[in-house]
Amino acid sequence: MNSEIGKQYGYLTVLEDTGKKYHSTKIYKCRCVCGKIIEININKLHTGHVKSCGCRRFRWKDLTGQKFGRLTVLEFAYAKNRKNYWRCQCDCGNVCYVATSQLTTGETVSCGCKNDENRANLPHLDRGLVDGTMKSGTKADRKLNRNNTSGVRGVHFDRRRGLWVAQIMFQRKAYLLGRFKHKRDAIKARKAGEEKFFGKYR
Repeated sequence: MNSEIGKQYGYLTVLEDTGKKYHSTKIYKCRCVCGKIIEININKLHTGHVKSCGCRRFRWKDLTGQKFGRLTVLEFAYAKNRKNYWRCQCDCGNVCYVATSQLTTGETVSCGCKNDENRANLPHLDRGLVDGTMKSGTKADRKLNRNNTSGVRGVHFDRRRGLWVAQIMFQRKAYLLGRFKHKRDAIKARKAGEEKFFGKYR
C-alpha cells in the first residue's frame, strides 16, 4: 500500500499515484481544500514548496499540537471564506472547530465551557427572562449612556428637525414614542412608554 495516499500537506490531500514521473520523481494527484484537483511532484510536497493549488498564496502556519487556553489543536480541518479552521479538543473533552485568528488572538480559549463557568461565577443579579424580556433591562435605575445629553434615557434632541424625540427599546425593537417641541413633553412620553412596555416586568 502506498504510504502517501491520504496524507495531508498544507491544504493538499494526496489522492493517488498518477503513474507519471518527473526526473524519476513520482507525480501524485491531490485535492486542495477549495476542491480543485491538481497533479504535483511529491518532492514539492515533502519540502513544503507547494501547499495548495494556488488558491492559498499566504503563508501556511501549522498549529497542530499547539495549545491555546484550554484548547489543544488536533489537526487542520478545513478552509472557508479565506479562513483556516482547526479541529481542537478542549480540556473538558469536547471537540470544536476554531479559526486561526480566534486561537492566536485569544478570542476563543475553550469550547464554551469557560464562558459557562464565568457566567455561573458572576455576582447574583436579577436578570431572569420574562416573556423573552431581560428584567434587568427594564430597571429605572440603569446607568445612562455616556453620550446621553438629555439626562433621561430614551430622550434626545434631533438637531435636523429641531425637535425632542422620545423612543424606547423593547425586545430588541425600537419604538418611536413621538417628536416634541418641548423637552418636558418628550420626557412625559418616555415615562408613559416605560409604563406601557416595562410595567409588568418591574
